[in-house]
Amino acid sequence: MEHSLQPHEEIKKRLSISIEKMPSLPTTVEKVIQLANDINSSAKDILAVIQMDPVLTAKVLKLIHSAFYGMSKKITLKQAIVLLGINTIKNLALSSAIVGQMHKSKVKIKTFDPHRYWEHCLATGIASRIICKKLQTDLQAVDEFFVAGLIHDIGKLVLALGIPMVYAKTLHYAKENSLNGVESEMKIIGIDHAESGSMLARKWSLSEVFIDSILYHHEPEKKHGRLTWVVHVANYFAQRKGYVNAGEFGQPVLNPEAGGVLGLSEAEIEVGLVNLTEEIEKAAVFLQT
Repeated sequence: MEHSLQPHEEIKKRLSISIEKMPSLPTTVEKVIQLANDINSSAKDILAVIQMDPVLTAKVLKLIHSAFYGMSKKITLKQAIVLLGINTIKNLALSSAIVGQMHKSKVKIKTFDPHRYWEHCLATGIASRIICKKLQTDLQAVDEFFVAGLIHDIGKLVLALGIPMVYAKTLHYAKENSLNGVESEMKIIGIDHAESGSMLARKWSLSEVFIDSILYHHEPEKKHGRLTWVVHVANYFAQRKGYVNAGEFGQPVLNPEAGGVLGLSEAEIEVGLVNLTEEIEKAAVFLQT
């Protein structure tokens, strides 16, 4: 007789099967990403692909004309690609597809607050964007930092949708013991939301920088990429500002090396985030796509 799997191993197996069954990103978005990453492609190529998908076209135009981007006049998709650049359009398409895919999924756990979850994700995305600007990084990278922050906790949804009964126990355990999500998830499930999120990111064939920022956003020292460090810091400050994610009941933790790695003090970051609430209200349009 075969030995039965240990509880954690059985849960991981169920979770892996669940992730495999999750929808892939729309073909159009995959094509946009492929073209954007190809140095031989042009704005005209990107335009042709997006225009083939009326839903994606409408989403991208809605985001471009939102308060988040602050365009003073109506522009066409062709003008937007020229004005904002291929990289920004790629990240707009990617973020709208991911949020659209996951936001419509219904979590059947009473103790998981979807509003609280998405508010934290938006806050982290915006904080990442602000920190990116403070680092005087290439402006074309700003939206990449926003997307990384926006999707850093996608693993929480993966757990909530894939193994709802087990994840409900995890949330209860975290609350009863005043723990952060990672601690309770490792105790009850055997893997945390960072790892489960990276599993979905790999299924979606996201770039390695996004996979790393999801997988290591609690342990940036394991992957010394600037994007991962920024998401780690943004996640910390989002929680400190009151935008605490579902399942988090302990104190937020900031890696002591963060300031030195990024060359920014906590005070400098605090100043940059003074209008965080206002920016979150502007970015709410991402949840309406």
